[in-house]
Amino acid sequence: MASGSGSGRVVGRAQVVATHMDAPAKGLYPLPFVEDLDSPMAASFRVLRYRLREADELQVLAVTSPGPGEGKTTCAINLAMALAEHGRDRVLLVEANVRSPKIGVALGFMPPLCFTRQMSQHLDEPSAPWRVVAAFYDNLHVLPVDPSQLQGKLLSPPAIKVAIEQLRQADYKYIVVDCPPVLGSADVNVIEDLVDEVLLVAKVGGTTREQLLAAADHIAPAEFLGTVLMHAL
Repeated sequence: MASGSGSGRVVGRAQVVATHMDAPAKGLYPLPFVEDLDSPMAASFRVLRYRLREADELQVLAVTSPGPGEGKTTCAINLAMALAEHGRDRVLLVEANVRSPKIGVALGFMPPLCFTRQMSQHLDEPSAPWRVVAAFYDNLHVLPVDPSQLQGKLLSPPAIKVAIEQLRQADYKYIVVDCPPVLGSADVNVIEDLVDEVLLVAKVGGTTREQLLAAADHIAPAEFLGTVLMHAL
């Protein structure tokens, strides 16, 4: 699991302390950048990585879907891994789906410090360091949510605003935000005002055309980057 060693870094007004995982366990979600680098799935995310690198002024990307169970967390994790591959860019994966967090389960670890607790702390202590997990690659950091510490908490608009604004000041080339689903929640509308682009994930054979169109209508056209189709996993 996570080791006790950490390293601090100050860029602008943002400080990040990384705790390195000794040996990440295999999670429950498909992770081609860990399990099979030559797989078609890994190749697909490399193509998506290329498209994102062509986008102008893209640093913070929100990943969402019409509803739950459509592959958005799988997409967010593997996209972050693709962006961090080969150590070219520093990447941060942020879990903003506080009602149903999945990143810790997907990666096979529980976070040493919950992102929701850190968000609350930074409202009162804006100079406190952000504590992240370095997972799989030295240049890939994760800010996950601990499901055991939620107790029915909702996403706080002031807290997520402070978090995104501060994390933009750290030396990350890309920040990938795993968001709640669009339909049935206003959380994505709060987050989309804070990010540069929004990527909508749909599941082949699962997401209906009506659900996809309804979700797209909830996203401001200026922030809507496009749609990614995920096969049933």
